[in-house]
Amino acid sequence: MTSRQGDHLRIAIGGTYLDEVQIRLAKSHAPNTRSDLSFPAHHHAASIEQDQLVVATQAATAVKLFSEGVLQPIGGTGVTVRIGSEDCGLWLLDSVEADHESSSDVQILLRFRRAVGPSCRSQGTPVDAT
Repeated sequence: MTSRQGDHLRIAIGGTYLDEVQIRLAKSHAPNTRSDLSFPAHHHAASIEQDQLVVATQAATAVKLFSEGVLQPIGGTGVTVRIGSEDCGLWLLDSVEADHESSSDVQILLRFRRAVGPSCRSQGTPVDAT
């Protein structure tokens, strides 16, 4: 797997790259076929500062991650996060919020706190994936 899609860093949660998550559409474009929706890397973003990680993703992607057990409920077990080529360690979901700034695309903010060990770039430099 490549860590970039064009100029955008790819983000993986629990080993699943967000740009590879496929959501089945209720109606297909042709009879007896299945259509899936996915969002390319530029629809997802992440930032890390100290012990907090914020991932902005499409609402459908977040729901799919929960439905497949990739994301655990708040207070559940931790998940690994990868931003680009950086393994960021284990993170615990702290909150799920709606991003009110994006009214045309429903974006969800997944806020995590570090579970154990060092995060991306142990020097403390924030990592932005946009």
